[in-house]
Amino acid sequence: MAFDSPKPRCEKVEKTPGCIQAALCILGDKWTPLLLGQLVSGQKSFGELESQLSGISPRTLSARLAMIEDEDIIIKNQYNEHPPRYKYQLSKKGEDLQEVLHSMARFGEKYS
Repeated sequence: MAFDSPKPRCEKVEKTPGCIQAALCILGDKWTPLLLGQLVSGQKSFGELESQLSGISPRTLSARLAMIEDEDIIIKNQYNEHPPRYKYQLSKKGEDLQEVLHSMARFGEKYS
């Protein structure tokens, strides 16, 4: 006697294969989502970000800022000539990540 088990309903998350991987290339480390989460509320200086991201080293912060600037997720604005000082803010592309960041925060709140 054979039993036909119902096939599980598989809903596609990705419309195009590789989309999640592309997002993980940007958001897949410990600090980048936390860094972007700080920039949701507005532009911040390096020092402000460093103090708000407890435990991040200046070297790591600098590397993450450079990476997400190269990905056009943030904009680096110079606000003082000597010594050069910068403030960072989300670009349009970065603003598009706000929904993802809010979803991550809700998930963490629900299950932490």
